[in-house]
Amino acid sequence: MQTKDEVRRQMYNHIEQWQQSGLTQKAFCLQNDLSYHVFHYWYKVFRNKESRPASSFIKLDIPPAAVYGTPHSELILPDGKRLLFHEAPGIDYLKALIG
Repeated sequence: MQTKDEVRRQMYNHIEQWQQSGLTQKAFCLQNDLSYHVFHYWYKVFRNKESRPASSFIKLDIPPAAVYGTPHSELILPDGKRLLFHEAPGIDYLKALIG
């Protein structure tokens, strides 16, 4: 009996083969004697793993107040939007903001 890791590796291999085949999922499954529903389940697992960032946390650098004359911080979001704080925000506020 295969372990879950072995099954995952095998299914990820099938998914990579399917992506290169140019076939629909159903056609690929028929051609390779795979259950479409099992294949589709593993494809969703694979897709979610690939689209998820390695970590949901990013480093937040808060420069010392002396650099700018007045205390402030800037948070740059992944989409490029920027939040400027004219006073140093508390850690609980930042957690609530990005959580």
